[in-house]
Amino acid sequence: MLGTKELKEKFLRVKTVPLLSKVDDIHAICSLLKDFLRNLKEPLLTFRLNKTFMEAAEITDEDNSIAAMYQAVGELPQANRDTLAFLMIHLQRVAQSPNTKMDVANLAKVFGPTIVAHAVPNPDPVIMLQDIKRQPKVVERLLSLPVEYWSQFMMVEQENIDPMHVIENSNAFSTPQTPDIKVSLLGPVTTPEHQLLKTPSSSSLSQRVRSTLTKNTPRFGSKSKSATNLGRQGNFFASPMLK
Repeated sequence: MLGTKELKEKFLRVKTVPLLSKVDDIHAICSLLKDFLRNLKEPLLTFRLNKTFMEAAEITDEDNSIAAMYQAVGELPQANRDTLAFLMIHLQRVAQSPNTKMDVANLAKVFGPTIVAHAVPNPDPVIMLQDIKRQPKVVERLLSLPVEYWSQFMMVEQENIDPMHVIENSNAFSTPQTPDIKVSLLGPVTTPEHQLLKTPSSSSLSQRVRSTLTKNTPRFGSKSKSATNLGRQGNFFASPMLK
């Protein structure tokens, strides 16, 4: 049986992605994913946007909090955003499965420290303790965003993806270097949510956002132009593929 260490070494040695369906220990796969995220040169949500995400998650008005979260996601580098989208869709499925016994709150506690982390590489102990309480709130809010929203970032034509410039993280995983541009492969990273954020929102802001997404965004896994049946992919980090 492959443990986390053996599975990690297998990923580093071989050129192709190991068949994870053959791995009996699901905890080893989860630990490997967290190990990968933890050892990126900077958190998936980046140092620069750490405070932005935390403040967005702590807005007491739900509609304004959701709108601020959309804005923060839109400011992420493309590879970070696409990888986050893939991860959120997967974790939403995990939360919905009765077999996993992991609800959104539990998943947020598990992945908060690795996805959100801190605003600096080496925070002092006081900041670390403060962040530990705030990190799960960010992941909970991200998981509350509709699957239609996350799916739009996975609907990218493969031929339009720029060649990857590979960099290495401290754990020897390879990740694509994201160009220093804030432009989506689908056009400017400007969505209806961003426009709504620019003006004072009413209590129905999140409903308006979700309504817009539902009308304009293909549902993930549908028979329309889905990422799965057309062989499309986003500009993801080279993270393990989970079934």
